[in-house]
Amino acid sequence: MAESLSLLVVSILMLVAFILSFIPILPGPIIPWLVGIVFGFLTTWDRLTPTAGIIMTLLMLVGATADYWRPLLGAKAGGLTCRASIGSMIGGIAGTFLIPIPLLGTLIGCVVGALIVELLQFGNLNKALQAGRGALKLFVVGYILNIAISFAIFLTYLISVLTTG
Repeated sequence: MAESLSLLVVSILMLVAFILSFIPILPGPIIPWLVGIVFGFLTTWDRLTPTAGIIMTLLMLVGATADYWRPLLGAKAGGLTCRASIGSMIGGIAGTFLIPIPLLGTLIGCVVGALIVELLQFGNLNKALQAGRGALKLFVVGYILNIAISFAIFLTYLISVLTTG
């Protein structure tokens, strides 16, 4: 009975953690990973296997560091300079708080941050618009990546729990 209750509670927490990954300002993959790892420790890795814990940790590391390596992979292809990438990140954070419409404020902030930095740096509107489009593309890719990784962590937890019972 106690095990069933704890499984139900943790499964609900995992689902809530996955849903929270849709909020751009929150560290998406870290929340479901934390729920799963705490559950693993509390149950001495009976229902959440050590292998599942390792897979969840690797997924979380990819997701948690994506904001650092993803711009390096797509910045030049997206028309962003390093400074515009930084401006986009700062703009996204500012947009989240200044335009409190979920997702939209962050998105607008990312694009405007890249636009402003490129415009100040080069004074060329076409180049700034290209950077804005690049920032938009990188934001959407990053958002989808965080949700996908959070879902993969949730799925890893679910598979482990279902196959060890």
